[in-house]
Amino acid sequence: MTGPNPATTTTARICPNCDGFATAAISSGGRDARGHLHTLTVDCSACHGTGTLPLRPRLAVTAWEVAAR
Repeated sequence: MTGPNPATTTTARICPNCDGFATAAISSGGRDARGHLHTLTVDCSACHGTGTLPLRPRLAVTAWEVAAR
């Protein structure tokens, strides 16, 4: 990659609940006197409307347990 900013090695994980489509417009089925459709904007409850989840923390080498026989 060329440019002033180096490429990052970490990428954000896409939310498995909404597949990255974090906000949805849901029709309530009714229309007002002017003919406008009533819609509700709802965010994903897992990612709170961001579409991504934070990366999982890496395990430190000291956190591993080794059993000897």
